[in-house]
Amino acid sequence: MNDNDFIRGTYRSIAITWIIAMGWSLAFQKPWIALSITIGMILGTGILASFDWLVRRAFYPEAKSPRLALVKYGLLKYPLFCLALYGLVRWDKANLPAFCGGIVLVHFAIIMKMMGARLIEKSRDSR
Repeated sequence: MNDNDFIRGTYRSIAITWIIAMGWSLAFQKPWIALSITIGMILGTGILASFDWLVRRAFYPEAKSPRLALVKYGLLKYPLFCLALYGLVRWDKANLPAFCGGIVLVHFAIIMKMMGARLIEKSRDSR
């Protein structure tokens, strides 16, 4: 499995995790919790995608102008992230624990994807 397949699979795992979380929260008729989880997962996935972008633009051997990529990354990501958090905290409908849970669910999906990849690798090695 190459890096691009793994990253695409990770995004699929995040989407599946989001669908499960939406099913649970909507089954309990908690639309504001579902929305807060969604916002957290979007932000967490955006952070993951920004790291992917940065690594491809700054740390691959064929990268052109890695310093410029780092500057763009810092100047764009952190102000946008802080603005999003400020808006979320000020919004009276937001559920902050659910928002944090959405961010954690992104990490959970990544961990599950890594564990699955390791299990597949071990089963191939044992053959």
